[in-house]
Amino acid sequence: MDHQDDITDGDEQRTRALRRVLDQLARSDSPLLREMATAVLDGRLTLRQAATSEPYGTELTAPFQTFWSRYQEMTPEEREDLASRSSLLG
Repeated sequence: MDHQDDITDGDEQRTRALRRVLDQLARSDSPLLREMATAVLDGRLTLRQAATSEPYGTELTAPFQTFWSRYQEMTPEEREDLASRSSLLG
């Protein structure tokens, strides 16, 4: 996934996290997300291309907006707890 370095800044931990997310999306209930994630993982599509294209961008945006709304409502302590739990998944 060398073409994702502009997103992960070449950081191995971020790259692994991105790979895990794409692997999860490749097993999603959504056929569209499965298609997109597989194309990104196979190098046929970059994540930036997917995020800015129709219909992938729309499909990706809805869950992120839900997450972001909930995240913004969290206290700093809740955000820290979420971050620490996420790092344990690595």
